[in-house]
Amino acid sequence: MTYDEIAKNADQLGYREKLKLAQRLLQTAMKQEEEQNPDRRETTVSAGPLDPDLVQYVAERLRKLKPARRDAVLNSIGAMFQSVGENGRVVYPEN
Repeated sequence: MTYDEIAKNADQLGYREKLKLAQRLLQTAMKQEEEQNPDRRETTVSAGPLDPDLVQYVAERLRKLKPARRDAVLNSIGAMFQSVGENGRVVYPEN
């Protein structure tokens, strides 16, 4: 299948399907790039300096939420930093 054929068929999709397709294409391309160039893969990620106010904010929210398991803690922290859409609402990635 050529690029032009894919682009033509993508025009027929709704916006959600286009977003899902774009996400899938990016994931596939990144995986392929990592497999082809394993030496270029980043092995360490530096979070940089911590903002004390941000740490305090997260700690207060976690005390209020009282997550019981590690997964719940990580999910809660992840939810605090979700992308915000154009209308000011939280945007959750679709599977």
